[in-house]
Amino acid sequence: MDPIADKEVECPFCGGKIKAKYWPPSVETHTSRCAAKSHTGWHRVPERYFFVSCPHCGKSRKDIEKKWKEGKEPSREDVIKRMREAGLDPTKLK
Repeated sequence: MDPIADKEVECPFCGGKIKAKYWPPSVETHTSRCAAKSHTGWHRVPERYFFVSCPHCGKSRKDIEKKWKEGKEPSREDVIKRMREAGLDPTKLK
């Protein structure tokens, strides 16, 4: 699948601009077949980025991807704060 756009994103280490290939979130199909019947299922695919190494700080593509994914997840305190704002008690959840 070809990327939709080339985007400039901020390097998580130095703050410089780097180029990345971007695929927006989408819905893809999966077809399974057997002698009796075929079934088409749908599943969502989250947005994807393909980074290149940073020309400013020299970090590798893998380091940038790892840091980018780490930055996406909210901290435990943020999750608990949002749960309390929504009226849920985080101590009663399993």
